[in-house]
Amino acid sequence: MSAARDASARRRADRGSATVLLLGWLLVVATAAGVMLAASGVSLARRRAATGADLAALAGARDRTGDPAVACERARTFARRNGTVLVSCRAGDGVVEVVVEARARSVPRLVGPLAATARAGPWIGVAGEATPIHGPAPT
Repeated sequence: MSAARDASARRRADRGSATVLLLGWLLVVATAAGVMLAASGVSLARRRAATGADLAALAGARDRTGDPAVACERARTFARRNGTVLVSCRAGDGVVEVVVEARARSVPRLVGPLAATARAGPWIGVAGEATPIHGPAPT
């Protein structure tokens, strides 16, 4: 009979172990979900920075005043509209080059700002208008 009592005592000692295992698995799943959420937030911020840089550079290159300050202000406006911050802008040599930053909203303190650079041209303000290409089209 002592074997039966030992088995009964062991079963009582194991009571609640499934709850502990379930809580452990829930912690693992929650941690994995948090890591995936943070990674997707960083990926979205990187894409937002690249898009903001592209559109800001295109907006600056589209300026027809011939003034680099106006081109860069236009680039700043478009960067802000796309949720990014214009860090630097250089207009000259036929191109407008911008650097913008975007922050990951899901993990703002863990990851710093993500930067992207874009260049667009020819900057219409350099020659007054785009130079047409004459001759046969390249194949």
